[in-house]
Amino acid sequence: MGHNKSQGGGCEMCVVRPTLNITQRASKYHYTPPHKLGLFESLQINSKKSCACSGRCLKSAITARVPILSWLPSYDFRSSLLGDVLSGITVAIMHIPQGMAFALLGGLPPITGIYMAFFPLLIYALLGSSRHCSMGSFAVVCLMTGKVVGELATSPDTDGASILSGNDTESLLMDTRQTYTAVQVAAIVALMNGIVEIILGMLSVGSLCVFLSDMLVSGFTTGAAFHVLTSQIKYLLGIQVPTYNGPLKIIHTYGGIFSQIMSSNPAEVVISAITISVMAINSEVLKPWFRKKTKIPIPIELIVVSIGTTVSYLANLYDVYHIRIVGEIPTGLPEPTLPPFELMPTVLVDSIVISVVAYVVSFSMARIFAKRHNYSIDANQELYALGASNVFGSFFGCAPIAVSLARSLIQEAAGGVTQITSFVCCFLLLFVLLFIGPVFETLPNAVLSSIIVVALKGMFMQVRDLKRVWGVSRPDAMIWLASFLGVVIIDIDYGLLLGIVTSLVVLLYRSQQPKTARLGRVPNTDVYLNVNKYSMTAEVPTVSIFQFIGPLHFANSEYFRRELMSVTGLNPITIAASKSLVEKQQQLEADLTTQLTKQVQYLVVEMSGVCYTDSSGGYLLSQLCKEYQEAGITVCLASLSENVLETLEVCGTLKVIPPENIFHSTHDAVMALTHPDSPLPVHDTCTKL
Repeated sequence: MGHNKSQGGGCEMCVVRPTLNITQRASKYHYTPPHKLGLFESLQINSKKSCACSGRCLKSAITARVPILSWLPSYDFRSSLLGDVLSGITVAIMHIPQGMAFALLGGLPPITGIYMAFFPLLIYALLGSSRHCSMGSFAVVCLMTGKVVGELATSPDTDGASILSGNDTESLLMDTRQTYTAVQVAAIVALMNGIVEIILGMLSVGSLCVFLSDMLVSGFTTGAAFHVLTSQIKYLLGIQVPTYNGPLKIIHTYGGIFSQIMSSNPAEVVISAITISVMAINSEVLKPWFRKKTKIPIPIELIVVSIGTTVSYLANLYDVYHIRIVGEIPTGLPEPTLPPFELMPTVLVDSIVISVVAYVVSFSMARIFAKRHNYSIDANQELYALGASNVFGSFFGCAPIAVSLARSLIQEAAGGVTQITSFVCCFLLLFVLLFIGPVFETLPNAVLSSIIVVALKGMFMQVRDLKRVWGVSRPDAMIWLASFLGVVIIDIDYGLLLGIVTSLVVLLYRSQQPKTARLGRVPNTDVYLNVNKYSMTAEVPTVSIFQFIGPLHFANSEYFRRELMSVTGLNPITIAASKSLVEKQQQLEADLTTQLTKQVQYLVVEMSGVCYTDSSGGYLLSQLCKEYQEAGITVCLASLSENVLETLEVCGTLKVIPPENIFHSTHDAVMALTHPDSPLPVHDTCTKL
């Protein structure tokens, strides 16, 4: 070991060690092959682990399934209680108008939205691993639930609008012996959602949902925002529009809107315009100013709802101008009832789609808060918490719940630290349900629709994600476009499926075309750089180095072969079996003469970036080794990970490429191949760090 003065004035350290191939490394450092467990032995070990139990293990298991027990005993009342209480009051105020508005979005009575903010939230506060997520009604999930409600609810439609599904109206002539209310349909969807989420948690597939890319979620929710906006236009304009279902429904809906637009109710148009204007001014002007003064936001939604209810009551807008209002709101808590279990098979597919959407959005938000506040969340526990919340809520007529992006951000900004915020929120909502509910009976539906439309701004602004990613990654942009256009043009569930398929295609495309390069060595160092990107590199004439980054499997094996040829300029001999021996010998001699003129004796494949290979990849390496060997060139491997090396051993590649030709690093390979007779490390093998 020694010190040298670098050109920049700093100190460089030289580390000298012998070169290592994997045989020497295993011998010198006492490599122990991993023990491969048989089926019986695996079952025996797993059963022992399952049966082993201690006090600490039991406590850990309980707190993992009931996360509130992990933080509540150490709850700091002095530093956290005030923030949690203020945050709970703020979020409860938001729940009232948003809950009623989003319930309307799902074709449900407005009071259902408040139920959704009370019953499921109690369960999530106990079982959820996120401390900042505000669960309850969410626009996209309510819209997707409304689609199922529109198809299956057979009670008279509150708008008097007919329900059409494509061109087949006969499919909606359901058995008149059994009818279902909108609340019953929403409840069975919530129950199925809960069951699906609990099963996914038991299968430990929660972490798989995080592979749904941000671009897919962004494109999907932006497209869903268009459906939300479209569904509210009839309330904003005061017109009657048939409810369409199935592919292209948004196009049919706009056809119905334009055909009825001349019969709009002027009073509802005025109410909508005033409400949207007031909320937009608050969002763009007042809110940024107040944010500098206090963390507690202006409860603009509650203010608008209160004013709208008061004006509607005093001016008797329902009787005089025929505007649509919320109507009767019962007081007290609903009695628990069983959902219609016979509808479970009918709503299964839709429930799976809604479950995935609700979980992906909820877990994505939970992950953001956990990273921001330095605590951990459990992907599978979030599935259990959502599932149990939906199951419990379904017995009280609740629709499926999810995290609300806006409420969660406000809950954090208002000082919320733990899920104590949710208990404070539920206490205030209980007071509303028991005493205050009927106050909002004269509230115009146009006010609730205006609240929904203004709340969509953030989702529409996600279009900027497309602009941002377009210049960085066109495949990611295609995922966004496929999800968005699929949702808007076809339908919400089909759009999600199209986005997932596009993501898989992009993933497969990327795995088939990994990065490759030809490397050259910086003189007197162990640094090897891409010769096409760095000019200050020195080539070792007898060694050609090929770098491959990505998984090596059957799908990209031919790509690996082509890139190896083009990057190194060395063409392995591939003679068809039908050629005669004379032709084969002539081609062998010609190729051998051509390649030896390049003075290349060794080809080193640098594999530090290969995270995975299968048997096809191992077979490919074996074939390439044989073909290059016929041309007088020795193939060597360098920088293999242990799992890749074990795979190559299992599939027989090490019988063709001997362990002596597999090196610990690229520098080991170059030094060993260019100084084969040197007993000690030469000066040129010093690694400068």
